[in-house]
Amino acid sequence: MIFFILFSTVLLSVYSYVGWRFIWTFQIPSLYKSLILIILLLFYCLTIITFIFYFIKVENNITQIIAWLGYTGLGIVSLLFFIQLGADLLLLAQSLLLKGHSFDPHRRAFLDLSAKTIVGGIAGVGSIWGMYQALKEPVIKRVEIKIKGLPESLKGFRMAQITDLHVGSMITGKFVERVTKKIQKLNADMLFFTGDAADGSVQSYGKHLNSLTEIHPKYGKYFVTGNHEYYSDMNGWLQLIEGLGFKILVNESQNIIVNDATIMITGIPDRSGRHFSSFHKTDMEKAVGGMNSSDLKILLAHQPGDVEYATKYEFDLQLSGHTHGGQYFPFSLLVQMAHPFLKGLHKRENTWVYINQGTGYWGPPLRIGTEPEITEIVLV
Repeated sequence: MIFFILFSTVLLSVYSYVGWRFIWTFQIPSLYKSLILIILLLFYCLTIITFIFYFIKVENNITQIIAWLGYTGLGIVSLLFFIQLGADLLLLAQSLLLKGHSFDPHRRAFLDLSAKTIVGGIAGVGSIWGMYQALKEPVIKRVEIKIKGLPESLKGFRMAQITDLHVGSMITGKFVERVTKKIQKLNADMLFFTGDAADGSVQSYGKHLNSLTEIHPKYGKYFVTGNHEYYSDMNGWLQLIEGLGFKILVNESQNIIVNDATIMITGIPDRSGRHFSSFHKTDMEKAVGGMNSSDLKILLAHQPGDVEYATKYEFDLQLSGHTHGGQYFPFSLLVQMAHPFLKGLHKRENTWVYINQGTGYWGPPLRIGTEPEITEIVLV
């Protein structure tokens, strides 16, 4: 309840700022201005209603339409907010630097109208481009990683990673079918799914993941939980995902023999899991305990922040998601502040860390500066 109150308050502030600075000061007839403000209020209400329906588990065709309208409106308004805020900061800086100078009021009104036209135009183009990027087929990102001391028999070994599919009212089985076909064509030796499979109930949206059962990598497919697994029917989703052929790793490791080499794959639950189940509290000692030595150690962890475990336990590679690469600029600047890495390949001490930008998206159907991703990881 506290989270919902804070969220709705912050959201109301964002919508109010856009209404006050962008719409209210526009030089248009009052009737049109009032209609636009009513539409803005409606979009706010639809977003709040979407969250309420999500938490009380009301799922039907009507709630899907409400979610689409609410989240699309949220994306457009948030872009307007950031762009208008940037313009206002520039105007503030200008007024401070040119303090004492007087300007013709007609010229000021013209500049204000021009600024609003530019802000609206950028937000409009950004929204169209962002929706196209979010809804298009995921791209294959090929990443070559050079592991020190890697046996010759593991060079060229290929792994695929997907993450943050978020199937539900916005992302359906048709999208997952396209993902499945791309992974099948990729024909990697192993598949990793690093969490956030779905939003909502298994009964309503479980069928959207069915095509993933058609993927059969030579050395198996593995899953670790994301934070969204815990927001609805955790056990139901994990049972379904296991039925799709994934080995679910919860503080657990598996040794896989590839030719004459051994790969240790370790999976830990999302760090928020401890709030929902004691069994899902991260326990690295349990995860790696009793495992024989290996030639390559891979940690599957939903959040990039778990790199602290990867370095402490001397993993060669960590695969994560969660950030969506920030999903869309300039919101990505805030996401960057909350995580050690935003997207792509990084190195911390002797551990490589790769963050997939997300195969699906969450919330507003927007991607600016990011794109939906399936990762192909090649060991060299």
